[in-house]
Amino acid sequence: MNTGRNAPSTFTLLPLTASHGLMHIMVVALPALSPLVKAEFSLTYTAVGLLSFAFAAAIGVGSIPAGLLADRFDGIVLIKLGFFVTAIFSALLLLPWDFVSITLIFIALGFFLSFYHPSALSHIARSFSVNRGRTFGVHETGASIGLAISPLIAGFIAYYYGWRLVYLFLAVPALFIALVLLRNQKGGTVGAERTKQHTDITILKEFIHQMVRTSSIRRVYLTEGLFGFVIGGAVTFIPIFLNEAKGLGPEFAVAVTSVFTVGGAVGKYVGGHLTDFVGGQKVMVIGFFLVAPLFFSAPFLPLFWAILALACAGMIFPMILPAIITTISTEIEQSRTGVAFGMLMLAGFGFGSLSRLLMGVVGDSFGIATVFYPLVVVTLAGGLLNCTKAFKQTF
Repeated sequence: MNTGRNAPSTFTLLPLTASHGLMHIMVVALPALSPLVKAEFSLTYTAVGLLSFAFAAAIGVGSIPAGLLADRFDGIVLIKLGFFVTAIFSALLLLPWDFVSITLIFIALGFFLSFYHPSALSHIARSFSVNRGRTFGVHETGASIGLAISPLIAGFIAYYYGWRLVYLFLAVPALFIALVLLRNQKGGTVGAERTKQHTDITILKEFIHQMVRTSSIRRVYLTEGLFGFVIGGAVTFIPIFLNEAKGLGPEFAVAVTSVFTVGGAVGKYVGGHLTDFVGGQKVMVIGFFLVAPLFFSAPFLPLFWAILALACAGMIFPMILPAIITTISTEIEQSRTGVAFGMLMLAGFGFGSLSRLLMGVVGDSFGIATVFYPLVVVTLAGGLLNCTKAFKQTF
């Protein structure tokens, strides 16, 4: 089966990796811009968390119908549609909306951005049967590059033109991808025979039942949720922490947030290779346990050392993601990869949305420096969750 599809998929992996980068630029730009949004609307930390919560929750919830569609139709077509509609909503941010209207626009943006992950990941899972850790690692480097440059792009544009113009700028490459980059991909149906016999609701119920009764699948979805909790909260409140606790100007704090995201490409690449060699469970344990002391120490350190600690955490922690994705791709049958990755994104962005809200409440109650402590607790929990399984695999 793989012989006939690996060649075009190898070609497709490059534009998919670039598209993955843009998707994460658009996802991270909002939390990175949180100090500027907070200042314009005179928001509390909780309100900042609520805006990011709504955005991330829309991505998570939208991933379920996106995953079901990815099992039925060509995922490349769904990616193009998602980017096209996202570009339209990005332009609406230029209008003088109030905070509620801005929140609604970001909910719409999040929903259509949700089309990307289930479609792309299921396409890769169906196309590669060997070295999946390495393949997913390469795909994830696109996300890490996007994560790395997103704060820089957002900070630069916001400094000269204001934060609202950031998304108008990002709409241009989104349209380019929708209209040009993937133009040669032909749409079609995937698993049409299966969908004649099963409704989407039935498919979703069957998958949830499989997830509930299979401990290894339950564990990896919970791990993804904990991973999303940490990433979502960190990218939202690190720029505010650098601005208000460490004295950096808001635009500069946005740009400096890239120190947390820039090393992710290396981490994911290494994590993908390690997954193929030592197993995903061990990679997850290493990633969670190593970053806990870095998050704990960051509030106590001088500016330079705090930035260095966050940079190290941002490089190490993303090692976990290729391990998670590879585990899902091997545990789930190919005809269900769309819904499987849709549920994975729901877990990641769902927990990630909650972390934004929780950390906002913690910041308002105890001060901005304390927002790191929920991250410490969750990283330790993630390490312990996978530690027993990794120990059994070793012996």
